[in-house]
Amino acid sequence: MHSYPVLWESGVYLPEQKLWLDPRRARPRAVISHAHSDHVAAHPIAYATPATRRLVTHRRPKVAGITAVDYRERLELDGCHLTFYPAGHVLGSAQTLVETPFGRVLYTGDLKTRPGLTSQPAPVVNADVLVLESTFGKPHYRFPDTSEVLASVITWCRATLALGSTPILLGYSLGKGQEMLAALSREGLEICLHPALYSITDIYRELGCVFPPYQRFDGTQSGPLVVIAPPSAARSWLRQYPRPFRTAALTGWAMDRSLKSRLDVDAVFPLSDHADFEELCRFAEAVSATMTYTVLGFDEELARHLRSRGLRAKALGGVDQLRLF
Repeated sequence: MHSYPVLWESGVYLPEQKLWLDPRRARPRAVISHAHSDHVAAHPIAYATPATRRLVTHRRPKVAGITAVDYRERLELDGCHLTFYPAGHVLGSAQTLVETPFGRVLYTGDLKTRPGLTSQPAPVVNADVLVLESTFGKPHYRFPDTSEVLASVITWCRATLALGSTPILLGYSLGKGQEMLAALSREGLEICLHPALYSITDIYRELGCVFPPYQRFDGTQSGPLVVIAPPSAARSWLRQYPRPFRTAALTGWAMDRSLKSRLDVDAVFPLSDHADFEELCRFAEAVSATMTYTVLGFDEELARHLRSRGLRAKALGGVDQLRLF
């Protein structure tokens, strides 16, 4: 069997190219696939899409040295060529194709192949080696149709308002919150955003996303409204909220029956910005690489299932991804 020089070193590492892909610690030369904090470090030299660079520098102003590379622009580096393709995860998220002397390596980063409202869909890219994120790489994680989930969230919001309570939707401040905001565009509801989510949403608008009217939540708004806030606000921030409210978590981990009680929320909805198990398998089959490496999440389990479906696959490393929602 052919062995490829692709390693796990707190991130994917191509030693012959001296290039890291999403390392958690600062490295001499790295790719940042998207702006979530667990994928960002202060690398002396880094490459990202323009949207990711804008979001990273907003969230971490001290991170410099990021070269912006547009989708499908082929960049020549020492020992390889680099091209970004949409990953469908959050605004600016990218799959990374690295063309090397030993073949084409495709690193998906966090991936979603279902259509989204605020990020470009992820195309299948031909590659000899596929490095596939495995956050939901277990058969249990098969998500319902997104339009049905969104309809259920909106129904829940209206029912909560009818009870005289404020519906508070908990979704990550970069990505999930903006997806939910976009989904509410035709509902005629007054929407307020947690301050952290508000500032990032303004950057989404700056980068071309269209949203319904929204306000920065400061606790003084009156009348029926829907609040979108990050999960970190669920306890400390909400203790200060003076009116009756109900909370709902928007996350793919809602497929776990115990999640509602573990998070101490009133409802959970399986709305995710990651691919589910079947999407990951179909994507790997479509790429049809000579070798598929799985990383993060349920990497061992996903690799085993891919092998059962006729692909050559194995887990590249054993480090679990920080499970954000």
